Amino acid sequence: MPKTVAEYAATQNAYNDRIDKAIDGLVADNKTLNDLIKQLQSTQGTLTAEDQALLDQIEQRAAAQATKLEALDAQTENPPEPPTT
Repeated sequence: MPKTVAEYAATQNAYNDRIDKAIDGLVADNKTLNDLIKQLQSTQGTLTAEDQALLDQIEQRAAAQATKLEALDAQTENPPEPPTT
């Protein structure tokens, strides 16, 4: 447990850096996923092998995003305790 305000601040800043990095990664992943969805929506007619590949890729990326969000949530389960003095 941190003993001083400086130690607490350093620990919290480290958490914030990790969270910021994770959020940036999710933003990029979400943009890629939205781009794939737009590409899929622009196709006409029956489902092609390329369409199925896009669907599979979207499903895989969505599962990866869910895993990352769960990991991000887990990072904040035990935030550092503020100093008592």
